Amino acid sequence: MSKKDEGLSRLKTGGFSRRLELSKLGLKFGSRAIGQKLREQFSDNDEAHQQRRQQNIDWLIAELGKLKGSVVKIGQVMATYGDFVLPPEVADALHRLEDDTPPMAWSVIQKQLHCELGAERLAELDIDPTPLAAASLGQVHRATLKKTGAELCIKVQYPGVDTTIDADFGAVLTLLKLSRLLESTRNIDAWFEDVRELLHKEVDYEQERRDMDFVAQKLAADSRYIVPQSYPEYCTRRILTMSYEASEAVASDAVQALSQSRRNALGRSILGVFLNEVFCWKRLQTDPNFGNFRVRVDPQGEQDQLLLLDFGAMRMLSEPFATEFGEMLLAAYRKDRIVFLERAISLEFMKSHFPDSVLQNFADIGMDIAEPLRGVDDSVPSSATNSDGVYHWRQSNLPKRIAKQAMAASLSLYFALPPKDFLYVMRKLLGVYALIAQLDAQFDGEPVLKAVCQLD
Repeated sequence: MSKKDEGLSRLKTGGFSRRLELSKLGLKFGSRAIGQKLREQFSDNDEAHQQRRQQNIDWLIAELGKLKGSVVKIGQVMATYGDFVLPPEVADALHRLEDDTPPMAWSVIQKQLHCELGAERLAELDIDPTPLAAASLGQVHRATLKKTGAELCIKVQYPGVDTTIDADFGAVLTLLKLSRLLESTRNIDAWFEDVRELLHKEVDYEQERRDMDFVAQKLAADSRYIVPQSYPEYCTRRILTMSYEASEAVASDAVQALSQSRRNALGRSILGVFLNEVFCWKRLQTDPNFGNFRVRVDPQGEQDQLLLLDFGAMRMLSEPFATEFGEMLLAAYRKDRIVFLERAISLEFMKSHFPDSVLQNFADIGMDIAEPLRGVDDSVPSSATNSDGVYHWRQSNLPKRIAKQAMAASLSLYFALPPKDFLYVMRKLLGVYALIAQLDAQFDGEPVLKAVCQLD
């Protein structure tokens, strides 16, 4: 096998074969877990037991990663909501599915390209057989458009993954229950159904192209942002071709070495996109993965730009939901607990008959969520500001403070599995906060909110 053909040669895409593989995994993991339980009965070395349990979980995650496709994507989504359905060590392990999936062999990708684009179109492209990146549903290759020399990125969907989604859901649920990693009492069927629908959308690259073009059009006049240009003539439902945009990862040395003022500017740009999604576009990119945001560092130091990637998880927000959630967020910004709870009840995040302690606990969380969007006042912990009294996103430790409150006993009894719309938005908001903290940005969010919402 040549070097360019290194990688997986095929996916198990048949429903029966994948269910069989998942069933085998469940049985193997179960036997390993039983063996671990027996060892624990004859030894009191807690540290060794924990290490062994983690090894078993790591083994399961590694085996899941080999199946790729929607199995991996399901695992990623479960990791996102792990606080509600999985033990912490399992959720942590599932997060690694995002990075540890091996690429498919070039021969497989080349065949998929030929099938989707045809020989004539494919001949117009010079494609690097070594993948730039590999994920659960597809991988990305750099290319050049021969007639113009334009540098491109081509996202290629793995053959057959769009046919495995439905079969995978039942199989993954069965696996998690057999392996006792998922409590059967949890009412998560509605969640999995929604995720299943979202995945069907995510494997529709034509829709992703339309969403990318939508965001590009909305931000075209704002020089702070870069959105790749699509090349529709080289796109299909399973192929997405766009411009290649040189950039750096947010966690890269080049970005972390930027001055405080430049990192602050990037942080404001990240926050601005989210607020526009909620208040103006009514269309939310629900995946806050750090890899979906990159930075083009300006060598002149005048204006670094934020590159936005991966629009497969865009979700339309209904007008009623977007309007009421926006009003709810603004109420939290204004510390108006009455309006905040009225909107929370209207959106069915809470119920009017819940005990007042539960409602007030939820309002407390809402007030804290809006903490970075207000000017710094007496309610902001001193640890959340820098020496100049400006909001310090990393020092604030806000996501962890919110998570701790959300798991409070008085709330969890009534809010064991939050409504899906709430979690999609909060998943993105807290992801945005974490990304700004990764930049170690220090700024008050109030001017950004006022600019987007045109507040006085």
